[in-house]
Amino acid sequence: MSNQGVMKEIRIDIQSELAMNIINYLIVEENYVYVGNERDIWLENLSHPTVQLIYINQRNLFNEHQATQFFNQVDAVRSRVRRRYLMGRLNVIILNLDQYSSRFLESHRKYLKIVHVNQPSDLKQDVELQQLFPHLKEAQLERSMIELIPLMQQATKEKAMKVKKMLMFQNKSFITYGFIVCLIAIFAFLQFKPINEWFAAVAIDYGAKYNPLILAGQYYRLITPAFLHLDLMHLLFNLVFIYQFGRMVEHVFGWWRMLVIIIGSAIFGNLCSYAFIDGLSIGASTVAYGLLGALLFLGIESRKMFMHFVRTLVLPILLFSVIWIFLEPNIDFYGHLGGFLGGFLIASITGLPKHKYYLSRTILAGATILVLLVGLFNRGAAITKQTDYTLYNRAMIAYYYQTDQLEKAEQFIETLQLDFNELFKK
Repeated sequence: MSNQGVMKEIRIDIQSELAMNIINYLIVEENYVYVGNERDIWLENLSHPTVQLIYINQRNLFNEHQATQFFNQVDAVRSRVRRRYLMGRLNVIILNLDQYSSRFLESHRKYLKIVHVNQPSDLKQDVELQQLFPHLKEAQLERSMIELIPLMQQATKEKAMKVKKMLMFQNKSFITYGFIVCLIAIFAFLQFKPINEWFAAVAIDYGAKYNPLILAGQYYRLITPAFLHLDLMHLLFNLVFIYQFGRMVEHVFGWWRMLVIIIGSAIFGNLCSYAFIDGLSIGASTVAYGLLGALLFLGIESRKMFMHFVRTLVLPILLFSVIWIFLEPNIDFYGHLGGFLGGFLIASITGLPKHKYYLSRTILAGATILVLLVGLFNRGAAITKQTDYTLYNRAMIAYYYQTDQLEKAEQFIETLQLDFNELFKK
């Protein structure tokens, strides 16, 4: 064997070991996923704020034509990933481990950076890479292949199990199931009330969004409507939404974040309805759309998980919801919009478990919530004062008298400061 052949063989062995060290570091420390094959080494992390794809090149490129073909292939992969995950921007770093190809791989405007690597120090001493990958300077990139193989196998196995568990959301969704049980139990209880004769009055009596009472200080009515359903189809539709999306959100965000999202989206949805709709409002639709808002935040933080949910469940149910809007003319559009916005903002504050926490994002979301709360409250108060609720108020008092709840009738009159004689004068 010639000396040139020996050097070639040694160079390939060194590059393979270095490539394995780099792959191990990116998977274990920087949360990348290996998505390549035996020929092409691709690593993907769609949650990384700057570098979503990394390609490690070990090919020998001997001329400009081969370099052009190489860039075309990289372009094709980049475009395919962008289409798959609906990404407007996707940055690629090329780590070139073949020293003979360096002169043909000039900087390309579509890529963030091309780094020529012959030894670990080439990576560790690159200032820009240190900013992109904070753990790079302390990374161990000189392990032997014998050390790397079990580490890589273990890391790959753990990541695969984590992704599988995340995508299947096979956890015990206590909050989701508990909320569903509450909705069904309350619906069953209300069926024993005179809802056929006194639909609106029963709804108000048990916590519906009724603007005059909210203006009078009964702020709990921004939450209680989410637990009320008087119509079976309305209940079933919301149960389908909450069952599907609730399990996703609770699995990804955790039980206490799920609880906060439910409460927050209910408040925002009913507050938005209070500000724009002068009529009654009940139903868990605010929560259902709040869960969609939380999933939108998930799409920003973890595009791969989000797109899996979109393909399997979200798009079919969204299509069904659009059809339902046309079938049911009394949809509280502003309640849905407010719930969606509330779910997104609350998720922005709580963030995802084991993900980087951004204080600036929390401050921005919190400030947005505060401004919206003040603005919506003021608008709702102005609309309520301009609206005549005489018919509703008469119905409530008549309902209380009809059902022998005289004390509640007196409390209702006192709370709204009504003049009984003026209210029922002919």
